[in-house]
Amino acid sequence: MIVRKAKSTDMERIMEIEENAFISNIQETYQTFASRMETFPQGFLVLEDDNGMVQGYFSSELWAELPHHNKVFILDHDIAKVHKNDGKLLYISSYALMSGLRGRGLGKLFFKECLKQVKSSSLQISEIVLIVSQEWGAARHIYEVLGFKTIRQIPGFFPSDIIPGGADGIVMIKKEE
Repeated sequence: MIVRKAKSTDMERIMEIEENAFISNIQETYQTFASRMETFPQGFLVLEDDNGMVQGYFSSELWAELPHHNKVFILDHDIAKVHKNDGKLLYISSYALMSGLRGRGLGKLFFKECLKQVKSSSLQISEIVLIVSQEWGAARHIYEVLGFKTIRQIPGFFPSDIIPGGADGIVMIKKEE
């Protein structure tokens, strides 16, 4: 398996992964991913298997700082409104693997490699932030093992098929040295 920058030719597969990984009312659009890829190409990576098939994606953006309000955390948001080329805060906007690859430790390895590659792009990243659903225990575990700490919760942020009113969004951050 290799991690590489995403290409426009990967978009169809990225959308398949998006549909496989998330319930329909939190799936992001083709246009959102295309904009992220165009705006911050070094922050949009894919996991390719030995047969050349994309099996996961990682998209991120740079922010100037972490706002004290929750309005910046919006599903399917427009990267152009928040991305700063000289930003010091790396926001992980989306990350997913095909379901057949989950539960084997590959998600953690992929996530770590993506962070390593993005940080090696001569960027001065001081913090990494993400938001995760309270329902996604395996993902939260990966982030906690890698040193992310919960800094706030956003009640009902994620639509849910299980939790009436929605699942809380857990905002997590990791300081970089």
